This record gives sequence, structure tokens and C-alpha cells, in this order.
Amino acid sequence: MPRFARPHVTGGLFHVICRFHNHTFLLDVEGARSRYLDCMANALSRTDARLFAYCLMSSHVHLVIQLGTQPLGSFTGAVNASWVGWLNRKTGRIGTAMAGRPMSVLCDSETYALELVRYVHNNPVRAGIVSRADQSSWSSHRAYLGQVTPPDWLDIEPVLGRLADDVEDARNAFADYVDSGRLDPRRPEFSGEMSREMGRYVRGLTSGPVEISYPVLGPDEFIIQAFGKQARSNEDREQFARVSIGAADVLHAVCAEIGLDRELLLSKSRIKTAVRGRKLVAWIWCTRLGRPQTSVADLFDTRPHAVTQILSRIRSEDWIRKEADTVERIVRRIRRQVIKLIEEKQLNGGEERDPGKAQVLLLQKLREVDKRLFGSQVYRKGKERL
Repeated sequence: MPRFARPHVTGGLFHVICRFHNHTFLLDVEGARSRYLDCMANALSRTDARLFAYCLMSSHVHLVIQLGTQPLGSFTGAVNASWVGWLNRKTGRIGTAMAGRPMSVLCDSETYALELVRYVHNNPVRAGIVSRADQSSWSSHRAYLGQVTPPDWLDIEPVLGRLADDVEDARNAFADYVDSGRLDPRRPEFSGEMSREMGRYVRGLTSGPVEISYPVLGPDEFIIQAFGKQARSNEDREQFARVSIGAADVLHAVCAEIGLDRELLLSKSRIKTAVRGRKLVAWIWCTRLGRPQTSVADLFDTRPHAVTQILSRIRSEDWIRKEADTVERIVRRIRRQVIKLIEEKQLNGGEERDPGKAQVLLLQKLREVDKRLFGSQVYRKGKERL
């Protein structure tokens, strides 16, 4: 039975645990906890994910995060790589500090949001470090209670909003709720441990070739929906194996949209339009489509580091807002190319098909391609409730 990547659920609520090698107390290094929070703040500024809670233990980190259009690994990878680089420079270490990829548990927000935040905030209590959650300086609990100012990147309103409309009432109710769970035992399912019984049950619900290696917690309908999406995504990958967009296709779409000569864009010219075109290609390929910088570097006949510099300059400018409409028009051009490939290679493959069913299949696949390849900003940041 094949094992696929963990499901990406846009808007999905995840409990994430990042552990260090051999349970080493790396966060006890001077300044390590503050630096980890800085790395999280930086990564959150570049994603549409929302962080609802955190707890920094000595040997591991707990996060409660709601995903946007980008996969979980892009966020945790950015945070941990940046932090490990700082740690290595400070201590003279070499190599990674993380014990494999983070553990993740997908939870139904309606059922588990409050319970999960309470569980994370009580981690120092279960470890015997403090007797109550508000005595810990390295979790988001004090921010929830108003004892410290919440950082901009911590989203507490959706959780508090479940308890009361008035902020003070919500804080008091939250304090009581978390304190009521301080003596609760460790929850294996919240820690990413999957029992054989749960695995068999989930496989029975989904009836699909998906290897269940971590819990998905929620009502049966939620589990079926989560793994159903993943099964369709896996089928998609196989069905659309020949449908791909390369960096050259992005370049072609950019040139067509802004009226730029291909050779001028690929030259070393510093003319404004050429520089703009290179920025658009790099941004759409690397950030919007999430593809490797090496492809753009090869296209531009330069080093990947030069592409990194282009992307860094873009992020430090007001460029993203100004070019948003242009980027959308270019993406739509690329999408039309995907439609053409699907029609040619999938629907006109010589098989006898019912025209009505073929049209329905095409529309379904286009929606899936839109979400998978080009991202759908289906959840915006703000003060909405979970």
C-alpha cells in the first residue's frame, strides 16, 4: 500500500510538534527561545497561515496553526532552517538539529480548537516545570490573558471569540478553561501517535490506498473529507503526470502580458522593463507556484543566489501590491495553457467518451488544477472566527 504525503488542507487546523535530536535541550541555549519566536514571526509574514498558539519547551516546540494555500512544510522548514542556522553559528555546531520532519495532527476546528490550545498551553504543567499555565513565559497563554501584549503574528481573537464577545469575559473564561485541564494526562492522539485501531478505523472510512501514519481528529465526515481530498490529489498527480508547466512557460506568459521581448528579458540588460520581467518570472515561478529557484537560475544563465537576491528585493519593496493584478493576469495565461494540455492529452486520447461526462470531468480537473498549481486564496487573514 503506497504511502503518500500528508494531506494539505487549506484552512485546516494542525497541531505541529518540532522535536530536536535525542531530546536535546537546545532551546535552553541563551537567546534560543527569543530567536525561535523571531524566526516564526519572519516566516508568518511571508505566508497566509495563521498561528493560534505556541509553547516552547526545552527539547521541542508545539504550534497550533491554520494553513493557508501553502503546505505546512514550507512554513516549518523556513522557521527551523533559519533557527538552526542561528544556533549553529552561535554554538559552533554543524548540521541539522531537528529530529526528522515535524509531527502533525489535523484536527477539526469545530470540535478541537479550544481543547487543542488548552492542551498546548498546559504542556509546561504536565512536564512539572510550572504548576499553572500562566507561570510559563514561553507559551502564548499570557498573551491570551492580556498579561503581555500579543505580537502581531499571534492570532488570538478567533479562539477567544468562541468564549464570549467581550474581551475581558473571554479572557476570564479562557483562563478558567485552561486551568481546568492542568491535571489532564498526556493525549497520545494530540501528540501524533496513531493506534492500530484508529488506523484501521480511518482506513475503513476512507476505503482508499492511503497510509495513515498520524491522526486526523474529528467527526467521521471530517476524516472522510480530509483523506478524500488527499486521495484525489494522489490520483491527480498520476493523471496529470504529462501536464506540467516549466519556467520557460512562465517566461513566455510574462513576455506576452507585458509586451517584452524574450531575448531582452534573458539578457543582462538593466532596462526597467527587463528587470521587471525577471522579477515577475522569479516571483511567479518560485513563490506563486512554489518551484525551485535553480530552474529560474538556469533560464537566466545565472546562479541560484542571484535569484534569491531578486526575491529578497521584491519582498522588501511595495512591489507585490503594485504588481498583484499583473501577476493574476499572467497566472490566467498559464492556466489557459494548462487547459489546452488537459484537453489535448487527457480528453482527446482516443478513448470513447460521453461528451457530457467529458465536459464534467474537464470542469472538475480545472478546479483541482486551479487549487493545486496556482493556489486559491480561500482564507484571508483577519479577525474571523475559526
